[in-house]
Amino acid sequence: MPDTTTEPQPYDRDAIYNDDGPFNPWFMREAIRTLFRTLPMDRSEPKSWSDRRFYSALLGLSALHPRDETEVMLAVQAMAAHHAAMATWRIGMNLGPLNGNNTRHVTTACSAARTFDTMLRALERRQAKPLSVPIGRPASRDWDDAPHPSTVIDHAAERCLADTDPPQDPGPPQDPGPPQDPDSPDRPIAWTPEAIAAVHATCERARIEAENEGLDIANTEGILPGGGMILVENPTPQQEAYIDRRLHLMYKREIQENRRKGIFTIPKIRGIRPGDLIP
Repeated sequence: MPDTTTEPQPYDRDAIYNDDGPFNPWFMREAIRTLFRTLPMDRSEPKSWSDRRFYSALLGLSALHPRDETEVMLAVQAMAAHHAAMATWRIGMNLGPLNGNNTRHVTTACSAARTFDTMLRALERRQAKPLSVPIGRPASRDWDDAPHPSTVIDHAAERCLADTDPPQDPGPPQDPGPPQDPDSPDRPIAWTPEAIAAVHATCERARIEAENEGLDIANTEGILPGGGMILVENPTPQQEAYIDRRLHLMYKREIQENRRKGIFTIPKIRGIRPGDLIP
C-alpha cells in the first residue's frame, strides 16, 4: 500500500477568508474592505450584479495564492489595477467615435493594464522560491452546491462590521395602535408610476424655467425644440443673451460630465461662428 502521508494534499485556496485561516481575520477584513472600495460601482444596476462583481473579486484575490500579509497587499493592488483597466476600457470604448475625449481613457486603461502586469510580476518574483506555489491543487467540487454570491457578500459584510458598536436594544415591541386614516399626513406615501412621472415633469419645467430666468423668451426667435439655437450672422440682443446663457450651460454640463469621469481640468473655450449649433 503506498504511503499517502508524503503525497501532496489538496488545499482550499479560499481558506484565507476563514476566521481560522492562515491570516489574522482583522487583517483580512480590512483587505476585503479595501478591495471592495476599488471596484467600479453603478447604483442603477441590480444588487445581484454588484454582488457577483464582489464575489468575482474575492475569487480573483484567492487565485493569486497569497502566502503572507505582504502578498495579500500586492494581490489587492493587482486586483485594483485590473478593475481600473476594465472601467476605463468601458468608458473609452463607449464614449462614441475615437477622438481626443475618449482616447485618453484608452491610454489610461492601457496604463492600468501595465500596472496589473507589473503587480503580477512582483508577486511572481516574490513567490519564485521553494514552496512558492501551494502543494497540490484544489479538490474538485460540485459547483451546483456553491453558495450564492449574495450569501457570501452578506456574510463578509457582517464580519467586516464585527468591530463596530453593537446595535442599541430597541426594547419591547410597541403597540402599533389603531389603523391610520388614509388621508392622515403621518401615513407613509406610496409613490405610483403616475406620481413619479408627474414629479419628473415638474422638475423638468422648474429646470427649464431656471435656465431661462431673466431672458426675453417671447421675443427671441430661432429657439429650437430642444432648447438650442443656430447662431445667426447678426443676432438680436435677445438672441445674444440667449446664446450667452446656452454657452454657459453647455460648459457647465461639460465640466460636470468630466468630473464624473475623473477629469478636473477646465475645458478650453471654443470659438463659435454663424451656422454653429449652440446646444
